[in-house]
Amino acid sequence: MITQPEINRPIGQEHDVPVMQLRNVSKSFGTNDVLRDFSFDLNKGENVVVLGKSGSGKSVLIKCIIGLIKPDSGSINVLGKNIPELNNHELDKIRAKVGFLFQSNALYDSMTVRENLEFPLRRHKAKMTKTQIDELVVEALTNVGLAHTIDMRTSELSGGMKKRVALARTLILKPEIILYDEPTTGLDPITGKEISELMRELAKKYNTSAIIISHDLNCVRIVADSIVMLIDGKCYAQGKYEELQTSNDKKIQEFFI
Repeated sequence: MITQPEINRPIGQEHDVPVMQLRNVSKSFGTNDVLRDFSFDLNKGENVVVLGKSGSGKSVLIKCIIGLIKPDSGSINVLGKNIPELNNHELDKIRAKVGFLFQSNALYDSMTVRENLEFPLRRHKAKMTKTQIDELVVEALTNVGLAHTIDMRTSELSGGMKKRVALARTLILKPEIILYDEPTTGLDPITGKEISELMRELAKKYNTSAIIISHDLNCVRIVADSIVMLIDGKCYAQGKYEELQTSNDKKIQEFFI
């Protein structure tokens, strides 16, 4: 069922457990009101796509969630912590539980695939033994079908392979929440579909929750349990893909033409 802002109902049913709750989040830059009383819930095991036009505030929203930008007002509760109130040390602890897949992949070309996956482990899991690290690296690469690339340099990989390695690195810390920034941008349609299906498969395997920013409607259709429409800085509407696709609202129709 499509919901509108005035209803202000959280996504999911009463028995769902929210791992993230945004309430009346607002952020302005000068006279530009990017987010205006933006509210929604992310429940355990749920994939929510945030759909909005370029410049609508999607990137600002993600940066507010991970604490890179502080909202002017409102609360952002992630895993029981209100992000705007946390200090840097507290933010680092939360970020270790929140994976982020960058649009550009953000892999280190000078490193091997193994070294790229070891990097977050050495930073956040300093007490792990080399054997434990090796096991996690192999497991993560196996999950994305790239165990054979472990000693290759990332510069030797195709675009789709790089995206899979980036996804493996995101999952290696076993995050509770994953934030995806345009995960299929720059990929051909077939590879984009494969990555979308892999995201869905791994979400079920690890029981992760995710927020996905995407303009790729094929990706959205595959991965989304629910879609939040970010229009005019607000949560304009939310619902399932099929519900929004058949909406008579002209502002919503624009995204599905």
